[in-house]
Amino acid sequence: VWRARRWPSLKDTRCFRMGVWAPPRRLLELAGQSLLQNEALAVAALEELPVELFPPLFTAAFAGRHTHAVKAMVQAWPFACLPLGALMKDHEPHLETFQAALDGLDLLLAEEVRPR
Repeated sequence: VWRARRWPSLKDTRCFRMGVWAPPRRLLELAGQSLLQNEALAVAALEELPVELFPPLFTAAFAGRHTHAVKAMVQAWPFACLPLGALMKDHEPHLETFQAALDGLDLLLAEEVRPR
């Protein structure tokens, strides 16, 4: 017997935010780790990446010192604010990763047409 799928209610899950069902945090972490294992793939996937995945993926890239991914994500960042200061406090500062973020900002500012 076929049954229509029922979306989880607030009582069913704690992953419900702002009226949109979100996958469990661990699933996001695993997806981010998988994507960052191949930085070239991660950079290529940025065009198709849902906006809500940018913050956790950027945090993972920054913490994991994935400099190419950090630089590309800064250039494609879909929000008005990039929380570099908070990342520097939460994670041990790494000069090369921070420089990659600054390089991404520099390239973004040099572009006349900005993404998203």
